[in-house]
Amino acid sequence: MTYGQRISLPFSSQYDEEAPILIGLQYSYVHQTYQLSLKKDWQSAEIPYQSTQLNIKSIHTQAAHNFAVAIPVDIRVDQHWYFTFNPTFQFINNSGIAYTGENKERLIRKSRHESNSDKGANFNSFEFPFSIKFRSDEKILKNNLHRYRGYMIGGARISRFIGIDKDYSLLIKERQGSPDNIAQSLILHPSYLSWEVGIGADIFFPYFKMSPEIKFNQSFGSVLNHSHELARDNKFMAPLEKGLIRNIYVSLIFQ
Repeated sequence: MTYGQRISLPFSSQYDEEAPILIGLQYSYVHQTYQLSLKKDWQSAEIPYQSTQLNIKSIHTQAAHNFAVAIPVDIRVDQHWYFTFNPTFQFINNSGIAYTGENKERLIRKSRHESNSDKGANFNSFEFPFSIKFRSDEKILKNNLHRYRGYMIGGARISRFIGIDKDYSLLIKERQGSPDNIAQSLILHPSYLSWEVGIGADIFFPYFKMSPEIKFNQSFGSVLNHSHELARDNKFMAPLEKGLIRNIYVSLIFQ
């Protein structure tokens, strides 16, 4: 068996939809939100706001519009069943939690904030999804030019925030040197595990396969790290009981 028969690459002479291993490119729009549970006394919380204290009247997630790229690897079992592994880099992330006061003052908190600044950012992340994919029998489009198979997919994903340990270590040192002048961010676990399910379709062309796909994903547990040193006396963490991360991935895959 030759190299081209064992591994399929899109847009090349090595493309073979029946190869045991298919490698490609994936581009994903990610709609991300926190699913929050608040403590019973959350309305009694006060957080720093300019030179005063903000009396909290509502806490809710700020939906994010993120972007990710991946290298999908499909391992063929037979014409219906595949194991998939899609190492992913999510490099645009704007999710946050909004804190609103009684006079409609609004603060957005993210996972990275500098001292004396309300502007924040989030960590980029590496993600490692492992899934099982089941495809339907082959169908033919009305123009008889292209073939396709619908599919269902489900599995688990490990997500790891890049640079989070180093960033938090620097903040701890900053707190020790100047405890009253430290930015308070959302404190997250360095990594988390999530489950996911989705549907899609493999559409076959002469030199590649294109697969539009939509996938629902949610963390198994809270991503908020209340046991971390930076969560102690953190006014933004205090009202929060737990926070799950929920993602909807809309992807276009080329293999």
